[in-house]
Amino acid sequence: MSARCRYNQHHLFYIRRSWNTKKPKQLRAYYYCIISIPIPLHDRIHANVETVPVPKSKSIDYALDQLDYLSRFGAIKPSDNIEKRLSVLIALFECIEPETAEALKQQLRIVREFYRAPR
Repeated sequence: MSARCRYNQHHLFYIRRSWNTKKPKQLRAYYYCIISIPIPLHDRIHANVETVPVPKSKSIDYALDQLDYLSRFGAIKPSDNIEKRLSVLIALFECIEPETAEALKQQLRIVREFYRAPR
């Protein structure tokens, strides 16, 4: 990645209007669900993954509880890269919210392709 490459904030859960009610907004705004990424990657994700389906309220509660637990014990950190963050979130939602997990998996595929592509 060029030193001149610009970055912006990517919310792993989007689009905002779908995630703008109390519990979904809380998950979307959780520190682990927002990361600075190169603008070309950000554009590629949004061009290929239209939205991330909002999980049920009880699934959001479960995910937030697990994220708090993982954070408290150092299993997740603000320095984690986007691949790890997506992998953790996929693991949390895979069995309980398959549509949400699938959209996260699509993002992960795009991220992996982006970072493995020759420059």
